[in-house]
Amino acid sequence: MNLSLLCGILQDWGLAIKNGLGQTGLIIALVMLGALALMIAWNILKASLGKTKIKILWGQIVLLIIIILFIAWFFTLV
Repeated sequence: MNLSLLCGILQDWGLAIKNGLGQTGLIIALVMLGALALMIAWNILKASLGKTKIKILWGQIVLLIIIILFIAWFFTLV
């Protein structure tokens, strides 16, 4: 199966992470990333619901998206 260069690099990098951390390390990383994502989401909700003028926190939204992508990627490794 011919994958693109980026997919091949990500697959090799993912296998290196899995071999380095092990199965338990990946699960711990998933739990930590999940907790971080929940804290960021809670902060975004708290900042936007507490005021009459909605304040959009673009940096936190982008960071949350990146963390969710890492969580999804690590789930494919488990």
